[in-house]
Amino acid sequence: MDWIRICFLFTILFFGGCKSENTPKDLGRAVYYWKTTFELSQIESAFLEENKIEKIYLRYFDVDMLHNEAIPKGILTIKSKVNQEIIPTVFITNRVFERLNFDQIADLSTKVLGQINKISSTCKEIQLDCDWTLNTKNKYFFFLEKLKENSSKNMRFSATIRLHQIKFYQKTGIPPVDEGVLMLYNTGDWRKLKNENSLFDPQTSMNYLDNIGNYPMKLNFAFPFFQQVLAYRNGIFYTFIKNCSLGEIDANLAFEKSEIENQFLCKNDVQFKNISFRKNDILKYESSDFDKINKTKNKILQKIITPKTTLILYHLDEKNLSNFSKSQISTFFSQN
Repeated sequence: MDWIRICFLFTILFFGGCKSENTPKDLGRAVYYWKTTFELSQIESAFLEENKIEKIYLRYFDVDMLHNEAIPKGILTIKSKVNQEIIPTVFITNRVFERLNFDQIADLSTKVLGQINKISSTCKEIQLDCDWTLNTKNKYFFFLEKLKENSSKNMRFSATIRLHQIKFYQKTGIPPVDEGVLMLYNTGDWRKLKNENSLFDPQTSMNYLDNIGNYPMKLNFAFPFFQQVLAYRNGIFYTFIKNCSLGEIDANLAFEKSEIENQFLCKNDVQFKNISFRKNDILKYESSDFDKINKTKNKILQKIITPKTTLILYHLDEKNLSNFSKSQISTFFSQN
């Protein structure tokens, strides 16, 4: 009788565990906005309302080194008003923490908060975006602690997390914030010219997420809904080409299609998009494949334990979003 009971309980626990893994999550909806002027078009405003977007992670400014001083760059100008919650987001280069000492970092935390308040003093959460390394981990985490000390008790903080910081979290550390956002774009090494799509590769992403259910902090997830063009010279990364479409490259007689899909060879020295290109430079067009994004999203939702998370679309831009249907956007923001 005891063995029967044990087997019965094991069966309940086994199937109960399977069921909880596939239980629908409570999904929040958010977008990033990554420009220096927050001025929405009618289409972008309509997108927010039609898709019931709750939060906008709004890039306020970058922080980088200039003459041995950490300074804000690309400070945001706000021209549009929205109903969504605005979350100030600050990108900080890793070299800031490589070069500053702890006293300077404490001072930087005060300056960052002051700059955020100059743009807008009403926010409930602040997000920091920095790809810290083992060498800068202690300084970056110290910076985050100082931000919390200098803020109101009710202020929440979040930080962006990269794939390698999930897989090797015991070594890379857990940032001292309330929650993280896993960035699921630029998953490949874009610095090297390869056939693979460095913007989003589902196999690469999932290879890093075997232990995501064990990550000891609540995570939200940001996926790429944009395209990018990269240029290479002698096989080495040369530059990003902003606001460039596949059609614009295809229509320019200076570029010819390579045997490799979505790669173009520069036939002559040419000026294109205010950038000087030389003969034999290579342009590589990368885009987001919706089906791959959606399948990866669903796999992640099955792996995580938390019943609630937020799906974040990167980023709110009329031109980029025109490549996706309303049905695809609706599907992305749901568990299926």
